[in-house]
Amino acid sequence: MSDNEPTYWGSWKGRVVKAIAVDGARTWNQIRDQTGLSPKTFNKVLSELFSAEALKKLNNKDPEEYRVSYELYKEYQEYFEKLEPERRTRPVKVTESDQTGLIHWIDQWRETMGLDFSLQPEHFYLAGGNLNNFSEKLILRAKKEVLVVNPYVDQCDLSDSLWKSADEDKQVTLITREPEDHYEKIKKRKEQFHRILSDRGVKVVYNPRVHAKLTAVDRAVAVVSSMNLNSSSAGGSSWEGGMVTKNDSVVESIVDSIYELLERPESE
Repeated sequence: MSDNEPTYWGSWKGRVVKAIAVDGARTWNQIRDQTGLSPKTFNKVLSELFSAEALKKLNNKDPEEYRVSYELYKEYQEYFEKLEPERRTRPVKVTESDQTGLIHWIDQWRETMGLDFSLQPEHFYLAGGNLNNFSEKLILRAKKEVLVVNPYVDQCDLSDSLWKSADEDKQVTLITREPEDHYEKIKKRKEQFHRILSDRGVKVVYNPRVHAKLTAVDRAVAVVSSMNLNSSSAGGSSWEGGMVTKNDSVVESIVDSIYELLERPESE
């Protein structure tokens, strides 16, 4: 934690505090929708903040409202006043209905593809073309948010799904490495595609350390795989495999780690 970070920064508690102190969320539903946490995890975070006397409930409101301590409010207000514009993000409001709809869609996709696997363990494995197809359709199915971490991004159908999904109602974020290649012509082509992503509404964040391949959509479904966002990997030239999960705690852990990369950039 750097000296200028507010208390709880880089954690779910910090995101709850930000939702209240900076984004203006007040009720249980408003705050939960901005975190996208499962009710069980969200209530646990609230309980921890209550125990630390960082949060209070206004019972005279209908519905009940929440406020953070004055000290925390000041910390977060002052931090965001000084934060560079490119580091600021608009609040994402993912309702439980959005999340439930996405999870139900998995069944539809499975039937359409003629696949036979159980969703009872809340995780399933995909490989090759099925992994690529699912990942692309999942991104295009997003209602509010797409988070992608991938070190190698070039133009292909899967990477095109990022800009196709981006609009004023959805926040699409890509954390990747800056384009590199031994051949200058190919490097420039990659750089041009990254600019296209940015111009079409994708927030592109560079971090030279990333090597994970993660996708999280609407904080409800996540994919952890070996697949890069380029034609040789997503297009089938190399064999790729990955796990899909809809388990609340696993998805929340993945989203948490992605947000840590955003909240604590490589430069800090």
